Amino acid sequence: MKAAAATLDGIIDTGSTVHPVEPLMGLLKAHGKMVFVGLPDKPVELPVFPMVAGRRRRPGA
Repeated sequence: MKAAAATLDGIIDTGSTVHPVEPLMGLLKAHGKMVFVGLPDKPVELPVFPMVAGRRRRPGA
């Protein structure tokens, strides 16, 4: 994952279970988008600092 850091413009996360999001966010370029399609029935922790510092967006569907 280290070699792929900051290489993606977008990620579509279709996981319906609780899973760590921060490692995926590290793959996004500045202004990259991570879209969540289908969320688990439990709360999901979203690390705010990496989103703000990396200028990343998190729209949902």
